[in-house]
Amino acid sequence: MKKNTIIIPACLLALAGTCLCSCSDDDMFTKDGQQAYIVDDPAGVLSVIGRSGNLWKSRMSNDTIYIKVSPQYDVTEELDSVFPKFFVSKGATVSPDPNLPQNFSVEGGVKYTVTSEDGKAQRSYVVTHGLTDFIAYGGGVSLGAEQLEKKFTELGYPGEFENWSPADSRLYGDLNAYVAFCTPDYVVILGRQYTDPHFSSLEASPDFKLGLRIFDAETMNEAAVSLNTGSINIQNIRAISSDSKAHLVAGVYESATSGSIYYWTEPTAQPVKLATINQAIFPSVDGSNYIQVTGDITGKCNIFVNMQRNADGTHYYMHCEGGAITDQKSINTGYKSDDGCGFQNISAFGDEPEPDYVIADTEGSGNNSVRVYVNTFSGKTKTIMPNVLQNDFHQWWVGTGGALSRTGARRPYVSAMTLNGKYYAMILNGTAWWYCNTIVDADDLHARVSGAEKDFSINAAWSFGATGDWYWDDSTHTGYWIGWADRYGFYKYKITCYEM
Repeated sequence: MKKNTIIIPACLLALAGTCLCSCSDDDMFTKDGQQAYIVDDPAGVLSVIGRSGNLWKSRMSNDTIYIKVSPQYDVTEELDSVFPKFFVSKGATVSPDPNLPQNFSVEGGVKYTVTSEDGKAQRSYVVTHGLTDFIAYGGGVSLGAEQLEKKFTELGYPGEFENWSPADSRLYGDLNAYVAFCTPDYVVILGRQYTDPHFSSLEASPDFKLGLRIFDAETMNEAAVSLNTGSINIQNIRAISSDSKAHLVAGVYESATSGSIYYWTEPTAQPVKLATINQAIFPSVDGSNYIQVTGDITGKCNIFVNMQRNADGTHYYMHCEGGAITDQKSINTGYKSDDGCGFQNISAFGDEPEPDYVIADTEGSGNNSVRVYVNTFSGKTKTIMPNVLQNDFHQWWVGTGGALSRTGARRPYVSAMTLNGKYYAMILNGTAWWYCNTIVDADDLHARVSGAEKDFSINAAWSFGATGDWYWDDSTHTGYWIGWADRYGFYKYKITCYEM
């Protein structure tokens, strides 16, 4: 047994000696020559590097040390063969040898015995595992972890992945698809290429079975239940999303001068019509429609939807209280929505009236055409996504990304989030050959949530782009975000506010 299996810097030994002076001379663990303990360092008693490469620290309660692992990770995979790092009293030895890997995920943990330099004192510790601590409310989230990914063919859509030869572009994944939660248990995919007669030129007629589908959120296998569409004409559903509580919300085209908003509390429940708006909302027959709901649509929330593209970037705003619209008006972003790929969407930060909002915009075409802004409700720009992100964001990214070639294609696509009391924005972006999907801090559009990022290498230039959705549960300190990338498929992430 080596006497000093863990190298302790001289400054730490001096600090430990200083601490010992304050203890009673009768304490067998602190008498000179009889020191036998693991140093309870404020920065962490013990740490390990998990198999993922993450550094996991610990806390001590009595003589039990808990390695704190974030719940996004499998404890067994993280801790089954790792090397602990900790400090012991001067001259003490440890058994088992800390230079040997241990499985700290086993039931009952691993027992370490510290023996003093003179062999007269011993102290034993059990090293096991527990969850990391919560970040205080208002501090936001720490990281995201991918849970699931399925290509469009794996979801049961016809075609062949990356086969560009079929004349019908749906067969290589051009579905003009939207994804949304319908309760935490289900995901709905609306593929407008299969529902909207506008796209019937691609093939004979709409196919509602492929156009509006519901999946189990855990597995993304097709669910045994169907979505109750009531009296809604499926052909006129132009966009779907969910609110912050995972209620499914749909924007339905009624006429050239009106549109309706419906929501579901359960997939099989009768859809509830929130209102019919006598404005030209959801007018587009291409992919540029959207609906964004922040808050609880059955209680208090903000809703944004698209209007006709124009030079002012006009959108329609609704505020709800008690599940009813209490304020509504058109607003202008000040950025053109009829340039670039002809798509612009906005999403509210929070559920208070007249909120700040995030804007997804394209200006021109080609590289560096993608823009993301944060505006006040009155239209003053507060934050701008940096012009060049490639150095510390994506090595392969050219500037801010590139607009797609298809009119109405959704790039970039944004959704505002309130996660553990802090505002974030989901940005779905990329270049002609890539999708980039990430979550960034609303106050710093360059600061992303570590791990909450998904990239696809795909020929996306002529696709309809991407959409995403999310919800957050304060009671469980967890949230989920999902996305769809045309020509690729579906992905899902879990996010929490546990410390790393």
